[in-house]
This record gives sequence, structure tokens and C-alpha cells, in this order.
Amino acid sequence: MDEGISRLPERQLLEHRDFIGLDYPALYMCKPKRGVKRDESKETYKLPHRLIEKKRRDRINECIAQLKDLLPEHLKLTTLGHLEKAVVLELTLKHLKALTALTEQQHQKILALQNGKR
Repeated sequence: MDEGISRLPERQLLEHRDFIGLDYPALYMCKPKRGVKRDESKETYKLPHRLIEKKRRDRINECIAQLKDLLPEHLKLTTLGHLEKAVVLELTLKHLKALTALTEQQHQKILALQNGKR
């Protein structure tokens, strides 16, 4: 290993290998055994918790990136430069509300035309 990085105790490395390939959400739901001291259980679950949180953040960032791609260009141009996550969410809400209002107007027109023909 690199000298700048401190070595983890062998026990922690073995625990890390045990977690590879497992379904982390299922691990996250597990409760420590009653006989295990709190400090030991905290260290045992620290690594899966970090991985679960990273996976969750990655999913959120991917969804926001997809929302950004779905936004019409004219909305993207209303901001200068980089679109922050909060701005992407705000613009998405604005666009969805506009689409909902447009759909409602079209629905009302269809109903009016149907009633007029009768």
C-alpha cells in the first residue's frame, strides 16, 4: 500500500470483503445483534452506510441529470451558465405546471366541442 495511506486493521479488510456483491439496502435494514457492543456495531455498519449513501446520491444526481436533458432548450437558456440541481428542479416544476395547464385547456376544448356537436 501507499505509505501516505494508513493501513486498516486486517479485521476491517475482511469485513469489507464480506460486503462486496451484497445488496446494501438489505444490509442497511439489519439491526446489530444484542450481544454486540455499540461501538463495534457502529464500526461494522459504517462502511455499508457510506456505500448506501453514495449509491443514493448517485441515483439522485443521475435523475437530476435526466431531468435536465428533458427540459426544453428555451428553459435552459433562461439561466446563465451552469444549471444547479435546485434550478433544474425548479425549471422542471415550472415546465410540468405549464404542461398540466395546457393539457387541462385542451381537455376543456375537447369537452366543449363534444357538447357543441350534441
